[in-house]
Amino acid sequence: MTRKTTEHWQKNLPEEWTVKQTDDHGNEIEIPLRDHPALQKYATKDEAVKALVHAQRMLGKNPDGYVRLPSDEDAPEEVAAFYAALGRPEDSNGYQLPHVELPDGFEIREDLVSELREKAHELGLTPAQVGGLYQWFLSRVLDAHHLLEADAASLRDTELESLRSVHRGDTPSMLDKAMRAAQAIGGDELLAALDTTRAGDHATVINAFAKIAPLVLESGMRSGAAGWGEDMTIEQLREMMRDPRYHDPSRRDAAFVKKVDQGFELLYPGEYVSGNRI
Repeated sequence: MTRKTTEHWQKNLPEEWTVKQTDDHGNEIEIPLRDHPALQKYATKDEAVKALVHAQRMLGKNPDGYVRLPSDEDAPEEVAAFYAALGRPEDSNGYQLPHVELPDGFEIREDLVSELREKAHELGLTPAQVGGLYQWFLSRVLDAHHLLEADAASLRDTELESLRSVHRGDTPSMLDKAMRAAQAIGGDELLAALDTTRAGDHATVINAFAKIAPLVLESGMRSGAAGWGEDMTIEQLREMMRDPRYHDPSRRDAAFVKKVDQGFELLYPGEYVSGNRI
């Protein structure tokens, strides 16, 4: 009686029929077809032949669940239909970006946001993908911004401490003269530039303006601006904090805010943190 097992019909295949196979080490070797593991799942030779014929018929056809990615050779309409099926909106305005809390003075350029939407639409991204990337990337930018702010604050404290170690009790007067000299030479624009570039936080820059202060201020160019803490009381500083140039984000003046912060720093050395209402 003949046993109709997988082993039986495989072992009857001619030994000279061989096929290439990759071994466990990734090397390509040649083995007898009757030993090929792919044949083990067929109970009879007839089943194996039928499977082969079916596989030949399926060549060139898309199996169930298979989606062919569009190529440069496809018509634009076909590419658009493919992306639409995946969930891409009709145009770039269809991307609704998530709200992200931004620190004071931090703004996102609308032209860059528009470019992001247009590029996302060109690449066929879905709203969920664009929103996720936008939120992730913006959080990384804000993390870097916070690190820069912390480094700037640390630098400012270090430089101010170095000035105090040299000028001691004359530090408020020296700072006031340096600020007045800078404003006399370049006005509020120069003060804003020194603040934006952080150059005004360096002791070397402050000392340089303090040295030229006698020449500038004695030449009749003395500014009427308030100093960086010299002869300023806590009441005067609190009054300045009520000025829109300090508390109103839409009208904030960087130079004015710096004057207030510097005044508090000099009144409360080592204790004042910018933004605190002492």
